[in-house]
Amino acid sequence: MKLTHFDIITVDIPMRQSVRHALAERNVARNILVAAHDEAGNTGWGECCPRPYVTGETIDSVKQDLTNTILPQLLGRELDSFEQSTSVLVPLLDSMARNQQAAFCAAELAVLDLAGNCFDTSAGMILGPVQTSQARYSGVIATDEIEAVKQNAAFMAKFGVTDVKVKVGASLESNLEILTTARAILGDKVTLRIDANCAWSATESIQQLTAMQAFSLTGVEQPVSGEDIEGMQAVTAAKLAPVVADESLCSLEDARTLIREQACDIFNVRISKCGGLINAGRIDRLAREAGLACQLGAQVGEAGILSAAGRHYATRSQGVRWCEGSYGQLLLEEDITEPDVTVGPGGVAPALETHGMGVSPVPERLQRYEHERQTVYS
Repeated sequence: MKLTHFDIITVDIPMRQSVRHALAERNVARNILVAAHDEAGNTGWGECCPRPYVTGETIDSVKQDLTNTILPQLLGRELDSFEQSTSVLVPLLDSMARNQQAAFCAAELAVLDLAGNCFDTSAGMILGPVQTSQARYSGVIATDEIEAVKQNAAFMAKFGVTDVKVKVGASLESNLEILTTARAILGDKVTLRIDANCAWSATESIQQLTAMQAFSLTGVEQPVSGEDIEGMQAVTAAKLAPVVADESLCSLEDARTLIREQACDIFNVRISKCGGLINAGRIDRLAREAGLACQLGAQVGEAGILSAAGRHYATRSQGVRWCEGSYGQLLLEEDITEPDVTVGPGGVAPALETHGMGVSPVPERLQRYEHERQTVYS
């Protein structure tokens, strides 16, 4: 299998509802797909969701890094086995900066998908064998409009999810109203955790979490800015709720820093922001060796390729605390891949054990949402 050329495709997929948090508001999923091609005409697919407030990457920076730095080092490579893809990808991954993680993710997933299809192997084998036959996904409430909170909570209660994450903001009064509303509808059997998306200082975090003790929160995600490791330390030490590192965790080096500084209890492993499946596995192992937990996170608006990548991580890890993503047809106007990997009732979704990533774009759907395309040759 020889890598001959790559396509870089930008897609814009309308979302069924707007998602808003302290750092951004989004009603269109603008993602980048990468298609890897070999000399026999086979194709593998990857995806990333660049977010400037997470890794510092934009659509333009990802395209530039793919075109000038990442793909030229893959073009012309001969892969004689699925295992050899690791030996090609790992050195390249280790040379990536923190603001190149999403770009590398798209390329990595495309190569793993192509190699998996060519050598009759699941792309998830980069993480090891399946550990659990299914994953159970959380619901996410990402609005501060109370009527919308009511509608979202009612849907989740009917859908049967057992864990819900609630996006919160700067106002304690508003946050308490949101949590009170969600709890009243979801009941006491559904666990609640919150995501502040860097909205607070360490002092504000402790004040907010102290006022929220009655809700028995199972976690607080990124209470302070991603760069504020001292703030993360302080909130973690307060032990008011388990602290989840998200914007603070993008690279393998970030994981090492958080462990060394005792600056969180849980890693939020989002495949796109963490550089792909290889890094997801490495970060997961670091966490467990340090006595920390992990959750599968997702960028808002992930399409089927990233959903499949997340599923591989969720079902091949030794056990993730919570899973997010695979919202596909629930969030997007139309997902672009088949088969459909959208979560089912109760948030339950099966492991993927077919060749490659297990999904691929439907040509007519891809054409419908394609915004821009360029091809990179050797």
